[in-house]
Amino acid sequence: MHNTSPYLEGTNDIIPCGSACEALNFLQQIYHSAPVCMLAVDPENRVIRLNQRLADFAGKGVSDCPGLTVSEILPDAASQLKAITKQVLKSGLAILNQEISFAKAGQKFFWAVSAYPVTYDPTSSLTASLIINDISELRNTQIGLEKAYQDILTLQEKLKQENQALKNHLSYNLEDNSMLGSSPSLKQVLFQIHKVAPTDATVLITGDTGTGKELAAREIHRCSRRASQPLIVVNCAALPANLIESELFGHEKGSFTGAIARKIGRFEVASGGSIFLDEIGEMPLELQSKLLRVLQENQLERIGSTKLINIDVRVIAATNRNLKAQVEAGKFREDLFFRLNVFPIHLPSLAERDGDVVEIATSFMLQFARRLGKNINCISPASIARMQTYNWPGNIRELKNVIERSVILCHSDTLEVDLPETAQKMPKDAQAAEAGSAQNLNEVEKAHILQVLNSTFWRVRGPGGAAELLGLKPTTLESRMAKLGIKRSTRR
Repeated sequence: MHNTSPYLEGTNDIIPCGSACEALNFLQQIYHSAPVCMLAVDPENRVIRLNQRLADFAGKGVSDCPGLTVSEILPDAASQLKAITKQVLKSGLAILNQEISFAKAGQKFFWAVSAYPVTYDPTSSLTASLIINDISELRNTQIGLEKAYQDILTLQEKLKQENQALKNHLSYNLEDNSMLGSSPSLKQVLFQIHKVAPTDATVLITGDTGTGKELAAREIHRCSRRASQPLIVVNCAALPANLIESELFGHEKGSFTGAIARKIGRFEVASGGSIFLDEIGEMPLELQSKLLRVLQENQLERIGSTKLINIDVRVIAATNRNLKAQVEAGKFREDLFFRLNVFPIHLPSLAERDGDVVEIATSFMLQFARRLGKNINCISPASIARMQTYNWPGNIRELKNVIERSVILCHSDTLEVDLPETAQKMPKDAQAAEAGSAQNLNEVEKAHILQVLNSTFWRVRGPGGAAELLGLKPTTLESRMAKLGIKRSTRR
């Protein structure tokens, strides 16, 4: 309806129309050139007016927008703007600087919205006038700074763990823990290690407790292209079941009770290098599926995060358990077993490594003598004879402990090795001859083994077999028989 009044509508001041038109034109210029977006909507969320800045953002002309809904002009932010408008119109109170965020064309926007209830006269409906300040640059800068800060914390944590791994590595090297020995069984293991080391293939090391599985893992890493990067060692049996996932994959701050800061997992720290999962057979069944996913996809998620992190890790696992039996018993995932068992390496027991005992014992002797400041040059012949006929149920770890104890007790330049009496291979009559030569001990041992073999009709394995009667493993007995030249006669 055309206005015939000489005065401007919607004003409380009486201004002559000519002057009012100039004032209105000036106000419209200010309105459209304002550095903020302005919008007025009715109770049905239809646009009454908007300024040029908001029209440009919406990609529409100013004159085309009145009568359109907020959803038609700003579909990405419409739901949040409607909620603000509804609250203002319902309460009749202004809302100041309410922050909203939305994505448009792949870009993230942040707006600070102030909304005011407006009425022109007592008969007209209440409308809402919105003033929108685009704070996207500020918020994106803050987000970038926060991300950079978190990245710094992540790198700091990673460097801390790498530093600890390096200290452990240097300490390990200072002890001169190389894979000593010249037995055929050890040579076969070293051949396998040097074949697989240059590749990135997953290795599964098996063997009895104390056979040197960690030593083999370190040798694989040392000979690989990743040798300049860390080798992260994880003992799966030593970690509590409720913490092992966090230790392996990390967690975000606040992801669970006690998570007071972000933690970088061992896999993430090992990226670029290798990770050694010792006692993998002790890993909880529910965590095995997550490990399998990490191995297959080379990606992980920290606890409390949905962000995928790419990793480049060479996995070496070890166990003293029979994983095939664990699979059959439902205690180990079959798919994880096949994923780990790409290149299996079995470490022989010390009793199966003929001739290696003395070489390893001598190395330990020199190491501990140097550490304790003692001048010990050799091991006594009687001790050597006893060590060669001892069963070594604890393998290299037991040998190391026995030598360390003997070095501590030694008061001369010749080491006397004190062995437990419960695991001797030879019977008591052979032990009585230990003061004799090693050749005499071998003859006594050979005679005793022959006597037991004859009593079992040369049955080595199984219940009632010679190995069981002698308290030896079948493979150990067969190894001793070969060394002593014991063969069954073919004559009937």
